[in-house]
Amino acid sequence: MIAISVFWFGVSFFWAGMLTLVLQERVAEFIPKESHGAYLGVLAAGGALFSTVVELIAGPYSDRCQSRWGRRRPFIFHGVIWCIPFIVLFTYSGSFWQLMVCFAAIQFFLNWANGPYQAVIPDVVPPHRHGLASSYMGAMTLLGTGLGLALVGALLDKEPMLLSHWSADARMRLVGWVYGGVLLSTMLWTHCGLREKPWSPKNPADAKVKLRHVFDIRLKDAPNFRLLTLSRFFFNAGFYTAVYFITFYLRDSIGLGDGYLKSAFILFEIVTFAGVIGTFMVARNADRHSKKSIIFMCSGLLCAAAIAFLLVSDFRAVMLLGVLFGIAWGAFAAVDWALAANLVPKADEAGRYMAIWHISMTLPQVVAPMIAGPVADALNRYSPGLGWRAVFAFIPIYVLAGAALLRKLDEAPVQQVESESMRVQPQ
Repeated sequence: MIAISVFWFGVSFFWAGMLTLVLQERVAEFIPKESHGAYLGVLAAGGALFSTVVELIAGPYSDRCQSRWGRRRPFIFHGVIWCIPFIVLFTYSGSFWQLMVCFAAIQFFLNWANGPYQAVIPDVVPPHRHGLASSYMGAMTLLGTGLGLALVGALLDKEPMLLSHWSADARMRLVGWVYGGVLLSTMLWTHCGLREKPWSPKNPADAKVKLRHVFDIRLKDAPNFRLLTLSRFFFNAGFYTAVYFITFYLRDSIGLGDGYLKSAFILFEIVTFAGVIGTFMVARNADRHSKKSIIFMCSGLLCAAAIAFLLVSDFRAVMLLGVLFGIAWGAFAAVDWALAANLVPKADEAGRYMAIWHISMTLPQVVAPMIAGPVADALNRYSPGLGWRAVFAFIPIYVLAGAALLRKLDEAPVQQVESESMRVQPQ
């Protein structure tokens, strides 16, 4: 379980700091303060669009890959190798447009690896252990997130805890090199530890990728999987609304001023390790009880926390709300992933279906900041900080929409999942 999950640590280590602090700091270097929201939305949207396209291509192609390494490992390996140079270049970029090109390339190549990687659990883990495997994945994701945030918090704050005698540019570039090293090492661990058997088609025609495999994302043949994918889109829209704008919320709405980066680091660490607690809270029960019921409970907690963020003005209250939000999100993420693995319609096309499902994480990275960013900028012109506070009003709307879609989902009973697992053996 550790070997197949550890690459999630590397991916999360990278994205945690990139999306919450590094991206915002680099945008702030080139863009006036009154336009931060709009330009951050453009940068995030461009990168996420590239990632969406590449996952739709990489997933079906990995289903039919005949490499001696197996179906998923070639994509994981080559995607990371190509991604690392652009991560380093991102920290050296001298203009907003260079940032945009590098960020788009990072999204493209890292998702070339990550898209097929998501099919590993349906590929090698029997259905009755999907909840346990998803909890390992969730734990690795959250631990990577916590340490990734610790890195950027210690190096990029106005008063850094590490290497304070270095210039801000030098510390930013060091972050890029560390990101590359962590991604490379965790990728190699998973690449060497994942036991995949080479795939060969029963008929030569089965090896061909058809256009419908790439472009048909309607999921007409899988109504339950379609509902889950749409639901996850709305949950992630709420999540990324918080992620992209929380640092500006702390700076202007809570009034932390120049100390906002250190406070953001503290808050993200609180949310992350609360998420680990949430993951372990559902680890034992995710394979024994209704996953929908667990998600509904998490939805209520997420909505309550988001509404409270609108109202509070004290950082201590924000930290307490971070605990609530983190526990709810950690539990939701682990259970949601297990439910997706249970509902994959065709095991031999897991790459295609999980790529479509993953769009429900990448597409909100486009939609959420493009909706909330301009709204925040407009409201901030009337009252500084009002816009960042107002974006939290989007979160309960998104979460309730996602929960409503799940009401119609036909979840496989626990007994059915266990019986199906008798026919599925890990490779």
